Amino acid sequence: MTDKLSQEEINTLLYESGVGVLALTDGTEAYSIPESFGYDGEKVYFQFVYTANSKKMRFLETTETATLTVYDENPTRSVLVQGSIEPVPGEDETKAATAIAENASIPTLNVYTETTPDEFTMDYYRLEPTAISGRQFSAFTPTPDDR
Repeated sequence: MTDKLSQEEINTLLYESGVGVLALTDGTEAYSIPESFGYDGEKVYFQFVYTANSKKMRFLETTETATLTVYDENPTRSVLVQGSIEPVPGEDETKAATAIAENASIPTLNVYTETTPDEFTMDYYRLEPTAISGRQFSAFTPTPDDR
């Protein structure tokens, strides 16, 4: 059984989570990746780290509507944020950096172990939500008739 989350509950999960799964597409294939993010109550911000041959960036170029899935297991609940992803304009980079600093879960895992820092790029992007939904899952308690 599921219940819709209120906007306040959705905002709380987005502020507290700081990491989710970002789904992109090239029109044929889907590509989902874990991503840290910051949320300012309106937009979702990412700081993408990538190399010249990044699959993430190739898919980003062809994705019209991306989906960020954020979830928690205690209680079991999830939020879907859908919308377009665009580079953050220079004048908004401080806003992006602040949102990321305040609530992103920054991984300590280096995914570019064979790459020197001058071989990758870091840029801010934002997901402009066109739809946000959330739900909470109630525990199923079997009755004697369910057994």
